[in-house]
Amino acid sequence: MSTANSNNPVPTIADLMLQADANWRVFDMGRRIQSISKSDFAAIENGEKPYPFPLQQKARFAVLFWDQKESKQSGMTNPFIWFLQFEVDELGLLKLQQRDHFISIVIKELGSSIIGATDSDKLDNHPYSFTPDQNRQAAFNATIKVALKQPASMYYEHVQAYFTNQISIDKWQELTVQGIADFAARINESQNDLALINNLDQLSVQILSVLGATLEHSKIGIKLTEKLIVQQKLALETSDHEEVFHLLRCMAGSESKSLVQQQLAFLLSSDALNEESLYLIIAGRFWSYLTDDSLRHLYFDKISQHTNQQLFAGIFADLVAIPETRQCVLSLLRDPSRSASVSRAIGTLFGQ
Repeated sequence: MSTANSNNPVPTIADLMLQADANWRVFDMGRRIQSISKSDFAAIENGEKPYPFPLQQKARFAVLFWDQKESKQSGMTNPFIWFLQFEVDELGLLKLQQRDHFISIVIKELGSSIIGATDSDKLDNHPYSFTPDQNRQAAFNATIKVALKQPASMYYEHVQAYFTNQISIDKWQELTVQGIADFAARINESQNDLALINNLDQLSVQILSVLGATLEHSKIGIKLTEKLIVQQKLALETSDHEEVFHLLRCMAGSESKSLVQQQLAFLLSSDALNEESLYLIIAGRFWSYLTDDSLRHLYFDKISQHTNQQLFAGIFADLVAIPETRQCVLSLLRDPSRSASVSRAIGTLFGQ
């Protein structure tokens, strides 16, 4: 049996899955819902690499697992889910004592029978669980159904009918969050992307809000990205900033990095859009784009001029905790080309 380290007899989550003969997967639940490979998760659990997507100094993820034998025999998969959150240290490494405590709780309450016993309430009250909000829960349900090649929920067809104009566009109140999430998770199936392109400019703000919160977890193609950008520029012209932000979230999984990067630069260059929501969405969904020098400088320059003087410190700390952006964000501390406002903001980080 592997352990977190040589002095620690507590098994890992991966060990529990192995002992239970379970099939299992891990998904990040903090920023965008995305899979974490078993090998990466094992390295995270062993303290060998940082958690890749921390949010607010926490690793927040879902462990999905199911009975390997049962799925082989019946062809059906009925997964159990643990929504877990553990703190990470300043380098993004999991605080293993919290993980160990959770494992000890599991062993105490369930023994080695984690499959079949997890539908009880025995694990409901441990300190490391969390409940995703409605939109994220729906997006996760839709995502795992696609991943496990299972049919979508019963609400999917109604949403699909809505986007293909089989239902009047003003009947949007009949749509469910789960149905929209299923549509978003299957955006590249059944010409769903084309249906969205054709109807994007007619959607209510309520539908756009749910769409942004669910489509941000899916990969989208160039044509849909282009349409989102066109619609976003129209919304900016009419000062509909709420629509701008919903549409921006829709682009988070775009395959066209160049289009998105250009649009992020366009939005950050707009004097009319100096709002916290823009900066928080970029940090939360588009962090990888900030590895680009020019975009990063523009981004932090705008934040440093915002009236909320705590915003710079909060976003700086958030992005420093992400392995992908840590070094480039820290480079601002010694960058001679940074603006005067960024220099002042950095000075406040250290009480200067």
